[in-house]
Amino acid sequence: MTYQEVRQHYPETWLLIEALRGRSEGEYRILEDISVIDSFAESFPALVAYRQFKATDPNRELYVVHSAKPELQIKERLWLGIRSAA
Repeated sequence: MTYQEVRQHYPETWLLIEALRGRSEGEYRILEDISVIDSFAESFPALVAYRQFKATDPNRELYVVHSAKPELQIKERLWLGIRSAA
């Protein structure tokens, strides 16, 4: 599903989405195909759900977004160093 299709189905809503297909372009992440995991009226429950999903499977490419934004602008951040498993 594209982001525009998601916006039509979930207007003015906080969404927990998963990138099914995407690419890096410059310093931004372009999501070509996304799946909506859940929708929320407020941001805090969406962030809690995000943390729960990432704790279960940290390799999933998940984002919390609000569908009022006309397009996704996800800026990539490079993490340098070592992360602990804890």
